[in-house]
Amino acid sequence: MDKKESRHFNISVEGINCETLYFEHLAKLINSSGRNTYNLKIDPKKVSPLDYARRNAFKPNERRKKNQQKLPYIHIQDIEDYYDSFQREKFYAVIDEMRKAEDQFGISYQLGYSNYTFELWMLLHVAEMNHAVQDRRAYLKWVNRWFHRNFANLDEFKQHDNFQAILDEYVTLDSIQLAIQRAENIVKKNEEDRKTRETYHGFTFYRDNPDISVHEVVQLILEVCDIR
Repeated sequence: MDKKESRHFNISVEGINCETLYFEHLAKLINSSGRNTYNLKIDPKKVSPLDYARRNAFKPNERRKKNQQKLPYIHIQDIEDYYDSFQREKFYAVIDEMRKAEDQFGISYQLGYSNYTFELWMLLHVAEMNHAVQDRRAYLKWVNRWFHRNFANLDEFKQHDNFQAILDEYVTLDSIQLAIQRAENIVKKNEEDRKTRETYHGFTFYRDNPDISVHEVVQLILEVCDIR
């Protein structure tokens, strides 16, 4: 039996299947890897950041082992389309909730986001994705190409069994490290291209896709679990 201590992360997510399955899969990879100093304990929930904080803020918050700093709560969210006013206001409302939760419960929140969609983060495990796409549906082409599938639409890709099969086949600790590097390349290229940056309540992002910060929360988890 594994006697390693666990590090617990509080994570709320937007999506029904993909984000939850991904982070559950990440925990399994870490805890069975033999490369970790600490196990990952995680129970991602599809709920708003404020509701998640209401449900969990009474529990002790995990601290980093090295400096005893409290770990942030994490929320995973797509921006979907900055130039669509409804989607933009929806995204801003999520950030508003994060800040309200911080003020109300004395916690900190970190946002892992992708522009347009979580499919971007998934594809980074297998390919560079520095090019922009016209809309979210355009990712279907790349999903089918790089995951060697023939899905009729992205909803089919997101179905529980289909998505879990892709996680099992393509998402390893090594491919996650590659995804982090490729995500960093996206951010670097956005800076070099002098894309328009937006700041809202302390969170800075690029208006145009591709852009991402999911890798930052995944990197944090790997560091806290001390993956070797």
